[in-house]
Amino acid sequence: MPIYDFACHDHGVFSDWASYEASRAGAPCPCCAQTSAVLPSIPQISRLSSGLRRAEARADATSSEPKVIKRGHLPSCGCNMCKKAAPPTSRRWMLGQC
Repeated sequence: MPIYDFACHDHGVFSDWASYEASRAGAPCPCCAQTSAVLPSIPQISRLSSGLRRAEARADATSSEPKVIKRGHLPSCGCNMCKKAAPPTSRRWMLGQC
């Protein structure tokens, strides 16, 4: 069942679920219960590819609140978690013996 937009003379536009036949008869306003006429609407047809539609939906979803992601450390970070262990000193004689 689709959502239709209706216009109340006193309270403005509101949306409601209705069948096609019921939408043509009008819907009661949620504030005053007066029967309101259905507004004409344009079908929501997209001419974008599915990949662009998904990208647009992601951009719209994250435009107000961006998603927090964890980023790895850079190789030259220098923090304790990223410091590499020094090579063992017990085999210094093996350096350069490849």
